[in-house]
Amino acid sequence: MPEVLEAHQAYKKTDEEALLMRWRARALLGLAVVREVEKGSTLEAIAGELHVSAEQVRRYRQAYRDWLRDHKDQPLEG
Repeated sequence: MPEVLEAHQAYKKTDEEALLMRWRARALLGLAVVREVEKGSTLEAIAGELHVSAEQVRRYRQAYRDWLRDHKDQPLEG
């Protein structure tokens, strides 16, 4: 049984790390959206290029804002 418990702990840790990687990547995408909008692009134009809805692009942007709120001590640069 110790082997099973150890493997389960490793699995849970990997799952948590993967979730954080995905959250960070989504926030980076949101940052790219913010920067593109600052250059004059619209959310609709960005959505068209990504083949997603404008609402999805808004969610990417919100993911970046959420990251900033929750990780003030961790810069997000690429």
